[in-house]
Amino acid sequence: MKKNRPATGPKLSLVEKVVQYLTQEILSDRLRPNQRISEVAVSKQLGVSRSPVREALRILERDGLVKQSPGRGVFVADVTPEEADELYLIHGHLIGLAVRLACQRMKGEALTGMREMVQKLRQAADKDDRSAFLDARTRLERFVGERSFSPRLARLLEVMAYPSARYRVFHVSVPGYMDEITRCYEGIYEAFSKRDDTAAEQLRLKIMDLGRDLLRRYFIEPYAGMRNQERSDERL
Repeated sequence: MKKNRPATGPKLSLVEKVVQYLTQEILSDRLRPNQRISEVAVSKQLGVSRSPVREALRILERDGLVKQSPGRGVFVADVTPEEADELYLIHGHLIGLAVRLACQRMKGEALTGMREMVQKLRQAADKDDRSAFLDARTRLERFVGERSFSPRLARLLEVMAYPSARYRVFHVSVPGYMDEITRCYEGIYEAFSKRDDTAAEQLRLKIMDLGRDLLRRYFIEPYAGMRNQERSDERL
Protein backbone atom coordinates (compact mmCIF):
# COMPACT_ATOMS: atom_id res chain seq x y z
CA MET A 1 0.00 0.00 0.00
CA LYS A 2 1.46 3.35 -1.04
CA LYS A 3 1.78 6.04 1.55
CA ASN A 4 0.24 9.37 0.82
CA ARG A 5 2.82 12.03 0.01
CA PRO A 6 2.81 15.17 2.14
CA ALA A 7 0.64 17.86 0.65
CA THR A 8 3.48 20.37 0.36
CA GLY A 9 2.59 21.58 -3.13
CA PRO A 10 -0.80 23.15 -2.29
CA LYS A 11 0.62 24.77 0.84
CA LEU A 12 3.41 26.40 -1.16
CA SER A 13 0.95 27.64 -3.75
CA LEU A 14 -1.21 29.14 -1.01
CA VAL A 15 1.81 30.92 0.46
CA GLU A 16 2.70 32.30 -2.96
CA LYS A 17 -0.90 33.43 -3.41
CA VAL A 18 -0.79 35.36 -0.13
CA VAL A 19 2.64 36.84 -0.92
CA GLN A 20 1.39 38.03 -4.31
CA TYR A 21 -1.80 39.51 -2.84
CA LEU A 22 -0.06 41.40 -0.03
CA THR A 23 2.71 42.62 -2.33
CA GLN A 24 0.14 44.09 -4.73
CA GLU A 25 -1.79 45.68 -1.85
CA ILE A 26 1.37 47.31 -0.49
CA LEU A 27 2.78 48.50 -3.81
CA SER A 28 -0.60 49.93 -4.87
CA ASP A 29 -0.72 51.83 -1.55
CA ARG A 30 -3.96 50.16 -0.46
CA LEU A 31 -1.89 49.01 2.50
CA ARG A 32 -0.03 52.11 3.66
CA PRO A 33 3.30 52.48 5.50
CA ASN A 34 2.99 51.63 9.23
CA GLN A 35 -0.48 50.14 8.72
CA ARG A 36 -1.08 46.96 10.72
CA ILE A 37 -1.76 43.76 8.75
CA SER A 38 -4.33 41.45 10.33
CA GLU A 39 -3.68 37.74 9.77
CA VAL A 40 -7.37 37.05 10.41
CA ALA A 41 -8.53 39.64 7.85
CA VAL A 42 -6.15 38.35 5.17
CA SER A 43 -7.21 34.76 5.89
CA LYS A 44 -10.88 35.65 5.44
CA GLN A 45 -10.20 37.77 2.35
CA LEU A 46 -8.34 34.96 0.55
CA GLY A 47 -10.22 32.01 2.04
CA VAL A 48 -7.10 30.38 3.49
CA SER A 49 -5.97 29.37 6.95
CA ARG A 50 -3.68 31.56 9.03
CA SER A 51 -0.70 29.23 8.51
CA PRO A 52 0.10 30.28 4.90
CA VAL A 53 -0.58 33.91 5.84
CA ARG A 54 1.96 33.66 8.66
CA GLU A 55 4.53 32.10 6.33
CA ALA A 56 3.88 34.75 3.66
CA LEU A 57 4.45 37.51 6.23
CA ARG A 58 7.80 35.97 7.14
CA ILE A 59 8.78 36.05 3.46
CA LEU A 60 7.67 39.66 3.12
CA GLU A 61 9.60 40.60 6.25
CA ARG A 62 12.73 39.03 4.77
CA ASP A 63 12.16 41.03 1.58
CA GLY A 64 11.71 44.28 3.50
CA LEU A 65 8.04 44.92 2.78
CA VAL A 66 6.77 44.36 6.33
CA LYS A 67 8.13 44.56 9.86
CA GLN A 68 7.15 42.56 12.94
CA SER A 69 6.91 44.36 16.26
CA PRO A 70 6.71 42.25 19.45
CA GLY A 71 3.37 42.75 21.12
CA ARG A 72 2.02 44.93 18.28
CA GLY A 73 1.89 42.58 15.29
CA VAL A 74 2.97 43.02 11.68
CA PHE A 75 3.12 46.41 9.97
CA VAL A 76 3.83 47.63 6.45
CA ALA A 77 7.44 48.80 6.36
CA ASP A 78 8.04 52.49 5.85
CA VAL A 79 10.97 53.09 3.49
CA THR A 80 12.16 56.69 3.72
CA PRO A 81 13.21 58.53 0.54
CA GLU A 82 16.82 58.46 1.76
CA GLU A 83 16.65 54.68 2.24
CA ALA A 84 15.02 54.30 -1.17
CA ASP A 85 17.80 56.37 -2.73
CA GLU A 86 20.40 54.05 -1.22
CA LEU A 87 18.46 51.01 -2.46
CA TYR A 88 18.21 52.53 -5.96
CA LEU A 89 21.99 53.01 -5.99
CA ILE A 90 22.83 49.48 -4.86
CA HIS A 91 20.09 47.80 -6.89
CA GLY A 92 20.99 49.87 -9.96
CA HIS A 93 24.61 48.76 -9.97
CA LEU A 94 23.68 45.13 -9.27
CA ILE A 95 21.18 45.00 -12.12
CA GLY A 96 23.76 46.75 -14.29
CA LEU A 97 26.05 43.79 -13.52
CA ALA A 98 23.22 41.38 -14.35
CA VAL A 99 22.66 43.19 -17.67
CA ARG A 100 26.37 42.92 -18.50
CA LEU A 101 26.46 39.19 -17.69
CA ALA A 102 23.23 38.42 -19.55
CA CYS A 103 24.37 40.41 -22.60
CA GLN A 104 27.44 38.19 -22.93
CA ARG A 105 25.36 35.01 -23.08
CA MET A 106 21.84 35.76 -24.26
CA LYS A 107 20.95 34.69 -27.79
CA GLY A 108 18.35 32.84 -29.85
CA GLU A 109 14.94 32.35 -28.26
CA ALA A 110 15.93 34.21 -25.11
CA LEU A 111 16.86 37.30 -27.13
CA THR A 112 13.57 37.05 -29.02
CA GLY A 113 11.74 36.83 -25.70
CA MET A 114 13.51 39.95 -24.49
CA ARG A 115 12.52 41.83 -27.65
CA GLU A 116 8.85 40.90 -27.10
CA MET A 117 9.02 42.12 -23.50
CA VAL A 118 10.54 45.44 -24.59
CA GLN A 119 7.73 45.76 -27.16
CA LYS A 120 5.14 45.26 -24.39
CA LEU A 121 6.90 47.96 -22.40
CA ARG A 122 6.62 50.31 -25.39
CA GLN A 123 2.93 49.51 -25.86
CA ALA A 124 2.20 50.27 -22.20
CA ALA A 125 4.17 53.54 -22.35
CA ASP A 126 2.40 54.66 -25.54
CA LYS A 127 -1.00 53.95 -23.98
CA ASP A 128 0.02 55.64 -20.71
CA ASP A 129 -1.00 52.41 -18.96
CA ARG A 130 0.96 52.74 -15.73
CA SER A 131 -0.07 49.41 -14.23
CA ALA A 132 0.83 47.49 -17.40
CA PHE A 133 4.11 49.41 -17.63
CA LEU A 134 5.13 48.52 -14.07
CA ASP A 135 4.21 44.89 -14.65
CA ALA A 136 6.08 44.73 -17.98
CA ARG A 137 9.17 46.33 -16.48
CA THR A 138 9.17 43.96 -13.50
CA ARG A 139 8.88 40.96 -15.83
CA LEU A 140 11.64 42.28 -18.09
CA GLU A 141 14.06 42.92 -15.24
CA ARG A 142 13.33 39.54 -13.70
CA PHE A 143 13.93 37.93 -17.11
CA VAL A 144 17.32 39.64 -17.44
CA GLY A 145 18.28 38.80 -13.86
CA GLU A 146 17.50 35.12 -14.35
CA ARG A 147 19.62 35.08 -17.51
CA SER A 148 22.63 36.53 -15.76
CA PHE A 149 23.23 32.85 -14.90
CA SER A 150 23.83 33.79 -11.28
CA PRO A 151 20.96 32.51 -9.09
CA ARG A 152 22.29 34.46 -6.10
CA LEU A 153 22.35 37.69 -8.07
CA ALA A 154 18.86 37.07 -9.50
CA ARG A 155 17.45 36.44 -6.01
CA LEU A 156 19.20 39.48 -4.55
CA LEU A 157 17.75 41.68 -7.30
CA GLU A 158 14.27 40.34 -6.60
CA VAL A 159 14.54 41.05 -2.89
CA MET A 160 16.03 44.53 -3.26
CA ALA A 161 13.47 45.68 -5.82
CA TYR A 162 10.53 45.39 -3.40
CA PRO A 163 11.17 47.92 -0.61
CA SER A 164 11.58 50.94 -2.91
CA ALA A 165 8.97 49.80 -5.45
CA ARG A 166 6.40 52.21 -3.99
CA TYR A 167 8.45 55.08 -5.39
CA ARG A 168 8.37 53.48 -8.84
CA VAL A 169 4.60 53.79 -8.69
CA PHE A 170 5.06 57.54 -8.28
CA HIS A 171 7.72 57.75 -10.99
CA VAL A 172 5.39 56.50 -13.71
CA SER A 173 3.09 59.46 -13.00
CA VAL A 174 5.86 61.90 -14.01
CA PRO A 175 5.33 63.05 -17.63
CA GLY A 176 7.86 61.55 -20.02
CA TYR A 177 9.28 59.05 -17.52
CA MET A 178 7.81 55.90 -19.06
CA ASP A 179 8.90 56.94 -22.56
CA GLU A 180 12.45 57.65 -21.34
CA ILE A 181 12.73 54.30 -19.55
CA THR A 182 11.36 52.48 -22.59
CA ARG A 183 13.89 54.15 -24.89
CA CYS A 184 16.65 53.03 -22.54
CA TYR A 185 15.42 49.44 -22.67
CA GLU A 186 15.07 49.58 -26.44
CA GLY A 187 18.71 50.66 -26.48
CA ILE A 188 19.63 47.85 -24.09
CA TYR A 189 18.00 45.33 -26.43
CA GLU A 190 19.97 46.73 -29.38
CA ALA A 191 23.15 46.46 -27.32
CA PHE A 192 22.28 42.83 -26.51
CA SER A 193 21.81 42.15 -30.22
CA LYS A 194 25.35 43.45 -30.82
CA ARG A 195 26.82 41.79 -27.70
CA ASP A 196 27.86 45.25 -26.50
CA ASP A 197 27.75 44.62 -22.75
CA THR A 198 29.34 47.98 -21.88
CA ALA A 199 26.65 49.98 -23.71
CA ALA A 200 23.92 47.80 -22.17
CA GLU A 201 25.24 48.36 -18.65
CA GLN A 202 25.60 52.11 -19.16
CA LEU A 203 21.99 52.41 -20.33
CA ARG A 204 20.78 50.52 -17.26
CA LEU A 205 22.82 52.83 -15.03
CA LYS A 206 21.11 55.74 -16.78
CA ILE A 207 17.76 54.28 -15.67
CA MET A 208 19.09 54.19 -12.11
CA ASP A 209 20.15 57.83 -12.35
CA LEU A 210 16.71 58.85 -13.64
CA GLY A 211 15.02 57.20 -10.66
CA ARG A 212 17.40 58.73 -8.14
CA ASP A 213 17.00 62.17 -9.71
CA LEU A 214 13.22 61.99 -9.26
CA LEU A 215 13.62 60.82 -5.67
CA ARG A 216 15.84 63.78 -4.87
CA ARG A 217 13.68 66.29 -6.73
CA TYR A 218 10.28 65.28 -5.35
CA PHE A 219 11.00 63.63 -2.00
CA ILE A 220 14.42 64.42 -0.56
CA GLU A 221 15.19 68.06 -1.45
CA PRO A 222 11.74 69.52 -0.52
CA TYR A 223 11.83 67.88 2.92
CA ALA A 224 15.47 68.84 3.41
CA GLY A 225 14.44 72.45 2.86
CA MET A 226 11.65 72.10 5.41
CA ARG A 227 14.03 70.60 7.97
CA ASN A 228 16.54 73.42 7.43
CA GLN A 229 13.76 75.97 7.94
CA GLU A 230 12.68 74.26 11.16
CA ARG A 231 16.25 74.41 12.48
CA SER A 232 16.45 78.12 11.62
CA ASP A 233 13.17 78.78 13.43
CA GLU A 234 14.44 76.95 16.51
CA ARG A 235 17.51 79.20 16.66
CA LEU A 236 15.40 82.39 16.60
